[in-house]
Amino acid sequence: MISDETVFTIAIDPENSSILYAGTDVYMYKSTNFGETWIRIGTASPSIYNVRDIVINPKTPSTIYAGSVSGIFKSGDGGENWIAINEGLLSDMILALAINPYLTNTLYAATYDGGVYKTTDGGNNWSAVNTGLTSLFTTTLVIDPKMPTILYVGTQDQGVFKSTDSGKNWSELNDGLPAYYISSLEVNPHMPTLIYAGTYGGGVYSLQQPTKVYMPLIAR
Repeated sequence: MISDETVFTIAIDPENSSILYAGTDVYMYKSTNFGETWIRIGTASPSIYNVRDIVINPKTPSTIYAGSVSGIFKSGDGGENWIAINEGLLSDMILALAINPYLTNTLYAATYDGGVYKTTDGGNNWSAVNTGLTSLFTTTLVIDPKMPTILYVGTQDQGVFKSTDSGKNWSELNDGLPAYYISSLEVNPHMPTLIYAGTYGGGVYSLQQPTKVYMPLIAR
């Protein structure tokens, strides 16, 4: 049971929708009955706490990645056992993870104070990919579901950045967007040129590319 905890993320097994994972400000949990009951997982790894994001390998759902304020962890058995995979990371505070749906050993991590990192070997090694980013305080990260060479990252105070080359280079994508803390990003899966940016205290904005001008949806 999850009670009196802040839930930061929920992930659903892509092959079995009765299986869910939740990351909270304290622990990680798993449900095998559509969320009716939950059990704690990762108890053998006490350094995993304050879990901000969970991603599941779409081709091998027993492989799970968890991003936390103490780094990145990986399970190969559905959450029973975990190992730390932080080689190359210069920041422990992971706020978001994204996995390439086709090349599933390729993942990206948004860190609070170190920018964006990338792995191409399932997390064994990470390297920074920050060329063009003017803010290393990254908060959220998404991949275009149809064209995974395209990524978007949100930052604490300098808006949204876009990469079209798998994270090698980034450029600002902020026309019409106030300089808010970007708390969430989402790509429309049926129309990937349409993205949404959720802001901390400033509402929701949408951007239909290639116009490159944001429109407020819920703003104040």
